[in-house]
Amino acid sequence: MIAQKNRLSSRADFGRIFKNGNKISNQYCNIRYLVNQLGYCRFAVIVSNKISSKAAERNQIKRRIKAILIKNLFKFSKNFDIVVTVLPALKGLKYQDVEEIFLNLFKKQKILL
Repeated sequence: MIAQKNRLSSRADFGRIFKNGNKISNQYCNIRYLVNQLGYCRFAVIVSNKISSKAAERNQIKRRIKAILIKNLFKFSKNFDIVVTVLPALKGLKYQDVEEIFLNLFKKQKILL
């Protein structure tokens, strides 16, 4: 579970990230990120009903992504606010594949060390 201080929940924060943030995309997800001045990273994961009509499946995808982010929290090069929006192609992938996809995306943009 993500610690309270590492969760993005404010509507104003989401608006700021979507308006001013950078975007990385591939066939599995869209990631928006923006450097913050807080001294720590904050995350949000969005999985819509289009991915699955079953809440259990959507929550499983969220838990996997959050676990990857928490596991690699110390590797982030700066303090970021990150919003991950999942696309339908991610649904059938295994945990290791999802982790590899995210780490490669973050390394490509020099978000991770």
